[in-house]
Amino acid sequence: MRNIRKLVTVAACLLAAGLLFGSVALAQKTTGKAPEPTVAEPKHRSGPRALMQEDVLTPIAKGYDLLRGGKYEAAEYQFKDALSRDRYNPFALNNLAVLQEKNGKFKDALAYLTDAKAHAAEYLEQVEQTCFVGGLCNAVKPLRKLGPTSTVAPIVDENYQKLQDKIAKNPTAPEPSTPPPMK
Repeated sequence: MRNIRKLVTVAACLLAAGLLFGSVALAQKTTGKAPEPTVAEPKHRSGPRALMQEDVLTPIAKGYDLLRGGKYEAAEYQFKDALSRDRYNPFALNNLAVLQEKNGKFKDALAYLTDAKAHAAEYLEQVEQTCFVGGLCNAVKPLRKLGPTSTVAPIVDENYQKLQDKIAKNPTAPEPSTPPPMK
């Protein structure tokens, strides 16, 4: 009797494990989406690529128009939407960096530009350009036209250098720490 209980318990555990793994596999199969890369496992490209997908180009173009109209929060949303579909898109990253720099968030802007620099040479779309007075240049609206070389890479590089210079001229004081409460 004892052996039968053990056997039934083991069989039940195996059945439950099989159902769990089967449902996970089914869920992955029905969603059809590969998991998004995390910071630890970036999605790498090698060499130039074809034209940008429409679902990435459209939010960047909308963001460009919103940016020109002074609707910065809505533009930021559009650029982040583009990044959700193409994590290392230098157009969207550069534009977000410009918005962060405009808001005085230099470290965040630098982080966006660092990511943009890593992949900008792979994006051969031609760009339209607009600049903020005294701020970073904004290569914001990719055109559905490939060029022989990346036109966004030199702009990202220039913005990166301008921001580095700006940070060096205006170092931020360290934030004061708060001592733990006394007991």
